[in-house]
Amino acid sequence: MAKVMVVGLDGGTFDLLMPWIKAGELPMLRSLMKHGVYGRLRSTIPMFTPTAWSSFMTGMNPGKHGITGFIMYGRGGKPIVASARNRRGEEIWSILSKHGKHVIVINVPMTYPPKPVNGILISGFPAPPRGFVYPPELEPWLKQIGYKIQTEVVYEEGREVLLIREVWETTRKRVAVALKLMREHPWDFFMVVFTGTDQLQHALWKFLDEKHPRHDPDEAPKYRRILLNYYKYVDKAIGRLMAEAGPDTYVIVMSDHGFGPLHKFIHVNEWLMKCGLLRLKNRLATRLRCLFYAMGLTPENVYYLMAKLHLASIRRKLGREKGHKLLEKLFLSFRDIDWENTLAFSLGSMGQIYINRRKVRGIKAYLRLRRLIVELLKELRDPETKERVIDQVFVKEQIYRGPLMYRMPDVVFVPKPGYISFEEYEFASNDVFSISRTISGTHSLYGMLIISHNSLNGPVKLERPPAMEDLAPTILKLMSVPVPSDLDGKPIKQVFEAGAAWT
Repeated sequence: MAKVMVVGLDGGTFDLLMPWIKAGELPMLRSLMKHGVYGRLRSTIPMFTPTAWSSFMTGMNPGKHGITGFIMYGRGGKPIVASARNRRGEEIWSILSKHGKHVIVINVPMTYPPKPVNGILISGFPAPPRGFVYPPELEPWLKQIGYKIQTEVVYEEGREVLLIREVWETTRKRVAVALKLMREHPWDFFMVVFTGTDQLQHALWKFLDEKHPRHDPDEAPKYRRILLNYYKYVDKAIGRLMAEAGPDTYVIVMSDHGFGPLHKFIHVNEWLMKCGLLRLKNRLATRLRCLFYAMGLTPENVYYLMAKLHLASIRRKLGREKGHKLLEKLFLSFRDIDWENTLAFSLGSMGQIYINRRKVRGIKAYLRLRRLIVELLKELRDPETKERVIDQVFVKEQIYRGPLMYRMPDVVFVPKPGYISFEEYEFASNDVFSISRTISGTHSLYGMLIISHNSLNGPVKLERPPAMEDLAPTILKLMSVPVPSDLDGKPIKQVFEAGAAWT
C-alpha cells in the first residue's frame, strides 16, 4: 500500500522558484520535478488561504464546503470568525482514518478545532494557544518546546529582520516536531504546511520585483538572498522529511495560491457607497463615526500608525473576534448600515459582494442589480492611472455549485496584478483605492504542484493546471482508498499515466 507525504508551501509560486530551481539552488525540488509530474495549480476563487485549503482537504468547491474566508456572514447579518466547525464535507484525513490509515497532519490552516483522527492532528492558524491538538496529550510537549502555530511578529516597515528571525525559528521547530512525530508514530499519510513562505513574500516582494513602486535597489540583494536562504532551508527540510519517509513514498509539494505584487487595496464597501448601493443609518452615533471616517480616522490609518510605533502585533494578539468587537465600538461597521435602503455590501476578503436579499426581492430585480454590479466593476478604474483594475468578474453560478450556494457571494471579482480587495473589516478606508504601506506582495490565482515517486516516468509538465479539489481524490486513489462520489475533484490522470504501476 502506498504512503503519501504532502508538503504545503503556503503561497509558493514557480514565478519565484523556477529560476532558483533551474540554477540548482533548490536541489530537492529539482529532483522531485525530474522524477514526477509538475505544473501550476489553480487556486479557488477567492484565492484565499481558508478557502483554498478547505477545497484541498475536502475535494469540494466552496459551494459545498461553505468557506470563502476567515470572516463569514452569520445569522442576523453579524460577521463571525470562520473555523472548521463551519465547514461541510469530510476532510481527507478523516476519510483515510475511517479506512484504517494512520495520519499525521501538522499546521494545515483552517483545521481548528481539531477533529479526532486515526493518528495526530496539530491545527494550523487561526487557532488559539489551547486545545489545538489531537490527541490533547501532545499539547503539553508542544508548549514545552515552544512550538508556535504562527509567528507573533507581524510585518512592520523597517523591522523586516525581526519578522525573518521569528519565521525562521518557527519553521525550525515545525521541522523538528514533524521529524520526531514521523519517527515515533506510525503513519500512512503525512502532511505539514510551511506558512513562513507566505509571510515572507507578503513582506519582501518589493525587494524581489524591480517594477514595484516601493522597490529599493540598494536593499534588494540582501533581502532576495535572505528569502532564497529560507527556501533553501525549506528545500533541505523536504529532503530530511523524504529520508524519514522512505523511498517508496509519494511526495507531493503544493501551494494554496500563487503570489505577485501588491500596489493598492480596493475598498469595496466604500465603492458601493459611492455607487449609491450601500447606505448608512441616519442616527447620531453613526453620523459621528462618519465624521471621524471622513477625517481619516479609519482602521487602515490607525493600523499604519501602530505599525510606525511598532505596535502592529497587538492586532494579532487580540485575535480576529476580539479585534473586530473593539473596532466596532470605534469605527463604522455593519451595525451602521441602513439595511432597509442598502442593495449590496461586501464582507471578507478578495472581492466578495453580496446582494441584500431583504431589500432586493424577486428574481428579476436580483438579476438586474447583479448585472449592474458586474458592469460597474468592469469599468472600475484607478483614478491615478485611469486604467481598469478588474481582470475577471463572476456571478456565483459560474464558479460555485452545491447545497451551500446561499452562503456564497453573489458577485466575485479577481483584480489585475498589483491590486487586491482585502476587507476583513467592513470599512477599512474612506478611499476606494489606497496604497499599501506595509505588505508589498499578495495572492495570485495559480500556485504550484509537484507529485513525485520513483515509479513515475518524469519529468511530466502539466499543460492544464489542475484545481485544488483535484488533490484529495488523487491522494485517495494513490492510497487505494475509494473516492467518495460527492467530491468535485477528479484524480489527476497524468500522475497515473506516468507511473508504470498504473498503466
